[in-house]
Amino acid sequence: MAHLMIVEDDDATREMMADFLRYKNYDVIEAKNGLEALSKLKDESADVILMDVSMPEIDGIEATKKIRERGIPSIVVILTALSDKETVKRAAQVGADDFLLKPINFNMMETRIRLALRASNFYQYKATIQNRLHGRLRIAEKDLEELMEKNFQIGFEMLDIMNKISEFRDDETHEHTFRVGWLSGRMAEQMGLPSSFVTQIQFAAPLHDLGKIGIPDKILLKPQGLTTEEWKIMKKHSKIGYDIMSKSSSGIIKLASNIALSHHERWDGSGYPKKLKGKKIPLPSLIVAVADSFDAMVSKRPYKKAIPLQEAYNEIVLNSGKLYSPRVVKAFTLLKEEVFDHYRGAIKPTS
Repeated sequence: MAHLMIVEDDDATREMMADFLRYKNYDVIEAKNGLEALSKLKDESADVILMDVSMPEIDGIEATKKIRERGIPSIVVILTALSDKETVKRAAQVGADDFLLKPINFNMMETRIRLALRASNFYQYKATIQNRLHGRLRIAEKDLEELMEKNFQIGFEMLDIMNKISEFRDDETHEHTFRVGWLSGRMAEQMGLPSSFVTQIQFAAPLHDLGKIGIPDKILLKPQGLTTEEWKIMKKHSKIGYDIMSKSSSGIIKLASNIALSHHERWDGSGYPKKLKGKKIPLPSLIVAVADSFDAMVSKRPYKKAIPLQEAYNEIVLNSGKLYSPRVVKAFTLLKEEVFDHYRGAIKPTS
């Protein structure tokens, strides 16, 4: 049973919401204001928090900020009668994930909760990245504000994408996608690319293999090598991922769609689906190609064992100018110690 928290100072509104959600078989915690919510979150957990904006003691935006500062992984849905962009922008900047306008449509509220729970891994990843933007990646405040202003709908967009792909099966692990996002961001930063680009590729790169949810498990999880016909089917995942995401209005998700389509292209033209060569391959895809290949080599899969870090590193370097962009590989080599330290802690590889 999912655990919800309603933070609303109007007793009648809060009680009606709580009664409706309990009727829908959710476990509900009630709080009259942000201060009471923060107090209860010390001892209780909530998968989704429905947070009013205008409240005494601590308002919803300040409460959301403190929730994120404490590292609480709850999905926060802001409830507000205010529809101005400034309120939405402020809420997004402190870590809000979604928004519902008052008066609340209860059926819409319950639908949003179900979709949010389905996409909980994405929200956890998003919150983690936002916490690191100013630190590890040293993203400037103006770049973060621009990102939020242009992409505050990213939560809605991701929920829509998750809904579209629910008919498929996904074998990708959150850990693999997170590592590819992290490594792609670090290489982009090492290459001296703009901080806004670094931020965007770290959000977009984890969706590189989204299309694999359209590949049958008997092929995706096959412990032996694939036949020629099976390999043809496997290659379709790049186009499937592109088709799912390419119609998005979000710049980040459009970037992810193009990465999905071309991250298996290779510098010498031997990749797929279009056999692009050299600089005709988009730079974001060249970056993700190195990150994905390295991570795949050092990770255990149903059809292979993980190989040692040094062996995978050597393979990337050996194929600079063949399979991979020399510029990207150079950035990768300059990060060797940091990458090895990160992977030793992340996946316990064989070296």
